[in-house]
Formats: sequence, C-alpha cells, structure tokens
Amino acid sequence: MRRTLLAIVLVAGTGVAAALSYQAFANEREFDRLIADGDRAVAEERHFQAIEAYSGAVALRPDSMLAHLKRGSVYHQQSELEAALRDLRQATDIDPEAPRPLELLGDVNVALGRPDRAIERYERYIALDERNARVLYKLGLARYRAGLIATAAEPIGQALTLDPTLSEAHYLLGLVQRDQNHLAPATASLQQALKMNPGSQTTREALAEVLALEGEYTKAIEQLEALAALDPSSPGRLIA
Repeated sequence: MRRTLLAIVLVAGTGVAAALSYQAFANEREFDRLIADGDRAVAEERHFQAIEAYSGAVALRPDSMLAHLKRGSVYHQQSELEAALRDLRQATDIDPEAPRPLELLGDVNVALGRPDRAIERYERYIALDERNARVLYKLGLARYRAGLIATAAEPIGQALTLDPTLSEAHYLLGLVQRDQNHLAPATASLQQALKMNPGSQTTREALAEVLALEGEYTKAIEQLEALAALDPSSPGRLIA
C-alpha cells in the first residue's frame, strides 16, 4: 500500500513538474513572439502596436530589462517622456550595468530640460564604456547646456579623438571655446564644422560672430552674405 501511494505521489510530482516546465516554455515562446512583433511594428513605424506588443512582454516578464527598454524607447520616440522615464528607470533597476538604458535616460532628461540629471546618466554610461563618441558628445552638450563650460570641452575632445567626422562636436567645441574667449581655436573648430556641413546656418552664424570678435570684419561679412544667400527670405540676414 505504501509503495502504491509513493508511486502515485511520484507520478503526480512528475506531472506537475512537466506541466510547469511546459508552461515556462510556452511563456518564453510567447515573450519572444511579442518582442519580435514589437520590433516589426517599430521598423514599420506602427508605434501604438509596438507599445502594445512590448506591454504584453512586460506583463509576461516584469523582470525583463529588454522589454522595459524597448517600450521606453518607443515612448521616447513618441515624446511620451514621463512614460519613457518610468520604463527606462525600471530597465536600469533591473540591470544597472546595461549602458543603453542609461543613454536613453540621459536623452529623456535632456528633452525634459533637466541637463543635470542627463549628465549623471551619461557619466554612468561612460564609466561602463568610455569609447562611445556619441555619448561623449552628448555628455559635453549636457554640461554646456547646464552652464558647466569649464568641464564641457573634455568629453567633446574625447569624442572627436574617437570620431573626427562628428561635425556637431566640432561646432559645439567651437561654442565652448568662444565662451571661454579662446577665439582662434573657436574659429578653427567652427570652420571645420562648416567644412563638413556647409549648409549649417547656425554654424555660419557662430563663425561670423567669432570672426567679428576677432576683428576680422571682412571675413565675418562674407559669412553673413553666405547666410543671406542661404536664407533670402529673412530680412534679418540682409540687415546684418
């Protein structure tokens, strides 16, 4: 009798374990399907459907950094910044060593007008990966916007060392140098940015300003004339 009961218990236990194993396998497959559906929706710019799919994945696995990251990224693209902030914070809580959520948290905080918080997130990213030129540039930009001019140049220079083709980094470095009254280096940086992106009106404006500060009025006028040609509908260009 005891052997029969033991056999029944073993069979029942095996059945429960098998059922649980199957359920876990089914959940994993459903999670993968929802993530794939969300990715396809993002690629096709169907943002509502992407959020819906990623939300299903979050419901299945609330501890998934990936699901929170992907949904937070879509919220960010849709300018639903508070929702993005919640998801991305959850992603970093789940995996503090994941760099991508930190970068996006920095971007969201910039969009919310919180450069000080963005700086903290970008600095945490750089502590994990110091060779990402894009994030180094973003760190320099956040410091510049926060008024931390003295510390903005270092990450911008590091970004340009890693990727000299970043025209926006040359432009930003020129602004930092201008604000520090380093006019000759500012001119060189802005000229390099303009060489890479000749159609940039903001770069020409900044270059004209720096040239005027240097007393190079003829060269400043040349830049203003080029601006007027690029934007003939603006009377302010002609007046300048």
